[in-house]
Amino acid sequence: MSTLTQEKRSELKTLIGEEKVFFRDENKMDAATFLSYGTDRTKVYRPDFEILVFPKNTQEVSKIVKFAYQNDLKIVPSGGRTGYAGGAVAKGGEIVLSLAKMDQVLDFDPFFGSLKVQAGMITKNLHKEAEERGFYFPVDFSSTGSSHIGGNIATNAGGVRVVHYGLIRQWVLGLTVVTGTGEILEFNGEILKNNTGYDLKHLFIGSEGTLGVITECVLKLTGKPSDHRVLFCAVPDFASILELFKETHRIDVPVLAFEFLTRYCLDKVIDHLHVPDPFPENSPYYVLMEFEITDEREEEKLFSFLETVMEKGFVTDGSLASNSRQAETFWKYREGISESISIDFTVHKNDISLPLRNMNPFLAEMESLLKNEYPGFEIALFGHIGDGNLHLNIVKPKDLTDSDFFSQCKKVDPAMFELLKKYHGSISAEHGIGLLKKDFLHFSRSEAEMEIMGQIKKALDPKNILNPGKVLP
Repeated sequence: MSTLTQEKRSELKTLIGEEKVFFRDENKMDAATFLSYGTDRTKVYRPDFEILVFPKNTQEVSKIVKFAYQNDLKIVPSGGRTGYAGGAVAKGGEIVLSLAKMDQVLDFDPFFGSLKVQAGMITKNLHKEAEERGFYFPVDFSSTGSSHIGGNIATNAGGVRVVHYGLIRQWVLGLTVVTGTGEILEFNGEILKNNTGYDLKHLFIGSEGTLGVITECVLKLTGKPSDHRVLFCAVPDFASILELFKETHRIDVPVLAFEFLTRYCLDKVIDHLHVPDPFPENSPYYVLMEFEITDEREEEKLFSFLETVMEKGFVTDGSLASNSRQAETFWKYREGISESISIDFTVHKNDISLPLRNMNPFLAEMESLLKNEYPGFEIALFGHIGDGNLHLNIVKPKDLTDSDFFSQCKKVDPAMFELLKKYHGSISAEHGIGLLKKDFLHFSRSEAEMEIMGQIKKALDPKNILNPGKVLP
């Protein structure tokens, strides 16, 4: 049962409306559905909380946070729950504040090319809203059908077209946030130039809900690519992937995406999504490239490019999608990986980044480490080569329990992170720190940096009520 008295329960219901407040012991919602709002795609921690609220606007979020602040309650903001770091897990009796009902378009500026929306809007719906107004929002990834734009901003999401468009940080013009005291801060997004001191909105981008609840955002839009072509290639080894990426700099056709995956990943996607095998012969690695083209001459350049990289031995087989259906299938090979391995298997995920020039030696040492520490374990390796982001996923053997599996993984993680530090990498490229990586933050951040982050946290959330226990050790 919730520790709130009946009087406090009634007070919370009165603040935002009884229909927006759910107590676990009142059984107004199916238990499994209720608990699903306090977790994400990780399987390490079980959700355990008693109160779930669904505000519809910034003012109601502010009322909830003030109520929590006054009553010494903790809050976990909940979006699409598509994260892999435990950042949306409520395991300590916190209030779960879901933004699912905050999904409205608030403003559109056709001159500036910007869209203001509530933070609970599903990313795919944001894409649709932009396109209906003749614009394009370029940040895209496999979870766009369920992730929320506020969660994307809170984790500074990147996605599959970072190599061309950059991280979501580059597309956020303004934010409205509610701090840990319930104060509403508005960072103007209606103007591009605003050199009036510290640009505080950047503190909240990537903060994982620990500094404030993002409730509204103003996003910069752009023009949709004229046309695009997708090239899918079989590659003999990892070194050839890097050489292939260098070759893309030698043609004057813009690269929108450069993704890679292993045969292990491809097999899982083929089994799960029932898509055809792309080539007659298997290959250890595959690369997906997407190019923007404006005329037929550029398409001819892509055929010439494929011929050149095959002659150099960087590619053993390749196919340029001849129609939109084939292009969609090529993308399924890459975007279907997370779903294919997460739904059917228990996975220990590592989302890391490195300078491209250090990737090959890192992976060589990493392979040796994994053979020693994970005998018999299978590795699903894929990622965004264009921005140096590797998704290194370890799949649980069937004969191990989840607890034994995660225990073994936790022992080897520090060795992996030492390697990352050696090669000037980061322990988290885009999934964040959350609960799962907070004890390892020192591999990527200095003591001085963590001290400053703690001071910022205290200034904006003095009672540590927002997403407690996440990010900072």
